[in-house]
Amino acid sequence: MNFELVLMLSITLLPIIISPGPANILYAASGSAFGIKKTIPFWLATNFTSIFQTLAVGFGLESIIQIYPNIIIYIKYIGIIFLLYLSYKFFNMSISSQKEIKPLTFKDGVIIEFFNAKYLLIPAIMFSQFYNPSEGYMQIILLTLLLVSLTLVTSMIWIIGGNTLTKFLKSEKIQKRQSFLFGTLLFLTAIWLSFE
Repeated sequence: MNFELVLMLSITLLPIIISPGPANILYAASGSAFGIKKTIPFWLATNFTSIFQTLAVGFGLESIIQIYPNIIIYIKYIGIIFLLYLSYKFFNMSISSQKEIKPLTFKDGVIIEFFNAKYLLIPAIMFSQFYNPSEGYMQIILLTLLLVSLTLVTSMIWIIGGNTLTKFLKSEKIQKRQSFLFGTLLFLTAIWLSFE
């Protein structure tokens, strides 16, 4: 894999990866509500899970979806239900003391990423544009590692951004409004995904 390919892949995927979506909103919300350190398990879980998702796409998930096209619909709606649950948690933070709400866990990260059907588009785009079958399976692994490197960095940017925002908004009243905003964004994202 040469530098030009890495650069083109990064330019192509970066806008998709860093744009607001379910996981990115959760990174910002968790970074804001619980800080960077307590968000790390969630961050690691989503990125760890995305490795398996990317490899699955690279090694043929698409053929399974072609045989069983409804599977993607089930994944999508289970993901929407989980987003609504997380939205509920953030709405609770807007009316409760933040000490009562626990940070998102490694398990939450695995669940949200596993059912994030929108994420599957990213490796599908990547492999359709940049995978050369003549280079063999090693290229699937290298492309996966490159994608995960991008998601690790961009998701940490969302976490740091959420955490930084909280430092500027120190009053509990404003932080509760911020939790309400993040809950609303998650709710609207779930609604938007249900009509997609």
